[in-house]
Amino acid sequence: MSTSNDPSGLPGPDQAGDAPEAEGSIPNVPGAEWVGEQREVGKAAGAGLQFGLTICVFAVAGLWLDERLGTAPWLLVAGVLLSFFGGTVSLIKKYS
Repeated sequence: MSTSNDPSGLPGPDQAGDAPEAEGSIPNVPGAEWVGEQREVGKAAGAGLQFGLTICVFAVAGLWLDERLGTAPWLLVAGVLLSFFGGTVSLIKKYS
């Protein structure tokens, strides 16, 4: 933000006399230092929810197929194991 009496147009101090904020810096507001941590918690919560829902969907699909094909409980077990191992591989690829 340039001041009105600075003809160069370069960023200078604002009206309060503070130096301009650097690109990507945390603004000087209460609680701003927690923004990055909240973002990480949100990512972890989303990953956990995705992992759990994937297992539930495959379990329900396995139950439904078991009833249709008379293979109880093998497709349920296969669906849960497949989703567990697939979700684990996905998490490892995403966070390593």
